[in-house]
Amino acid sequence: MSSTTKFRFLAIALIACLPGQAMAIGYFEVFNEADAANGDASLTFLETVATDGTTAYSFLRDTSSADVGGVTAFNGAFSTVSTPADWALTGSTFDLAAGNGVAVVGNVLRFVSFFDNNVYEINIGTGAVTEVVTEAAIDAAAGVNANVSAVFETQADGTIYSIESQSDQLLVISPSNAVSVEINTADLDALLGGTSIGGIGVDGDTIYLGSNSSDSLVAWDAATNTGSTVLTEAQVEAATDDVDGTAGFGDIFKAPDGLVYFYETDSDYILSFDPSDPAGTLTAVITEAELAAGPGSDTINQLAYFDGRLSWTDTSLGFYS
Repeated sequence: MSSTTKFRFLAIALIACLPGQAMAIGYFEVFNEADAANGDASLTFLETVATDGTTAYSFLRDTSSADVGGVTAFNGAFSTVSTPADWALTGSTFDLAAGNGVAVVGNVLRFVSFFDNNVYEINIGTGAVTEVVTEAAIDAAAGVNANVSAVFETQADGTIYSIESQSDQLLVISPSNAVSVEINTADLDALLGGTSIGGIGVDGDTIYLGSNSSDSLVAWDAATNTGSTVLTEAQVEAATDDVDGTAGFGDIFKAPDGLVYFYETDSDYILSFDPSDPAGTLTAVITEAELAAGPGSDTINQLAYFDGRLSWTDTSLGFYS
């Protein structure tokens, strides 16, 4: 652990021990981009961080050259999971790219690489990278020369929901790596009021989609193949201080505390709601002003849960709780 990281945790511990005192800023830096690289000078860009609750896995690459990527782990100290040499063995001519949906599934990190349209798994113990779904398999399921986006969601059982932007469909990849269409083009257009999706979150059979076409949060019931509106633009705006007739969506995350969290990209707030009563429980978790006053910025990428706290990646900056 670097001396700066040790200092951050010491400072947090001291603040927590002061009776009657409260933190003026509602979040702190767990580690920054340079820390996450764990001494590898070729890993200069922090893309996202996934967690299993107690260990945070950073996905890094070098934006100035192709065929570079690696993963490090943090659970009080840093260690290397996968090196650029491990990534090179895949034969990919692109950097590692894990978007906003990578997850820990057993002993692997499972994700869609939106640069080369494949699905990979990285063994946490050995660092070995395995291509488990090919671009050809995704093309065949989508019925087009597919282009999967950085907007996807991986579940703990290995199920992946991924947007395919050429045909405007939501694909589902099973734990056994079978690819099929979850929501077809017509149904997706009707549900979203267009085809622009800003985020995906999953709660059991409910798939939450942030529509940047209708400025609303919608849900798809995978059991009944029916859709509904969860939160309207007006309801979302009422929970923020940015009322301008526009709402936008980033990552959506069902947390272990039972709440659904999402990043609202127009106001730059993180909001939450109880799935049993979304409109009645919608509330601001942290505001744009609070984000801007802290160690990161007001741009939120993948949401996660780390050491019992809501956490997130601020791409190219660091990991925060």
